[in-house]
Amino acid sequence: MVFRTNWLLVVKARRPCALLLLDDQQRAFRAEVLFKSPIRALRARRDKVAVVLSSSIQVLSLPSLQRVALVRTPTGSRPLCALSTESGAALLAAPAPRKGSAQLLDVSRAVKGAQSSSPAVLGCHQSELVCIGLSANGAKLATASARGTIIRLWDTASKQMLHELRRGSDYANVYCIKFNPGGTLVCCVSDTGTLHVWAARGSSAHAHVAAAGAAPDTRALCAFAGDDQAVVICEDGTFHKFTFSAEGSCHRSEFEYFMQVGDDDEFLQ
Repeated sequence: MVFRTNWLLVVKARRPCALLLLDDQQRAFRAEVLFKSPIRALRARRDKVAVVLSSSIQVLSLPSLQRVALVRTPTGSRPLCALSTESGAALLAAPAPRKGSAQLLDVSRAVKGAQSSSPAVLGCHQSELVCIGLSANGAKLATASARGTIIRLWDTASKQMLHELRRGSDYANVYCIKFNPGGTLVCCVSDTGTLHVWAARGSSAHAHVAAAGAAPDTRALCAFAGDDQAVVICEDGTFHKFTFSAEGSCHRSEFEYFMQVGDDDEFLQ
């Protein structure tokens, strides 16, 4: 779903792989584009969608699905991509060919047939990138490596590191990093099942605000539901909402099973 519009992006997984734009109000497909390789991930804003493929990311305009930019990515890397969502500047972040590096490309002025400008490359970590996140205005980039012990924040304009956020001392697989709409808070969730929240104001105030346990050993996504609430949605079908304060207190305020998951034999009886 493209924000709260009536547009739905539909992926056709069988070959030939395709991306379709469905107008739910008109009950009709508006556009379709074919790809030679499988679509591994999508990131959308109101005027563009980034399509992550096996060795590249194609940026398409909405609603025409015409290609306006192309970014080469390492073959076999994780399907990582982040796209700023505020109107105006449209910044794309993706893994760079060099190990542990990220590339940034401004696609706000990209139009059909135009030559893509060269992306800026940041050397973020020594090990492979496993997760990235952009603030809504594209001013800040957050990165995590395969070690998963720290989250690094970067200023996308100066290409300088703002701060290192300590997630923990044990290795972890970071699944998701998200900023709040104002870019003043950042959260992450990993295979440990713990949600971490930090303040991300300016270049010095980066305090650890809260930590709370959700569901361990299951893939998960996290996001902010306000400046004092964060949610975690897990692959095991659970939904967790946490309420936290600047003083460090945090408690789970909501819990739901949004999808009942069972063994195959339960459905066959």
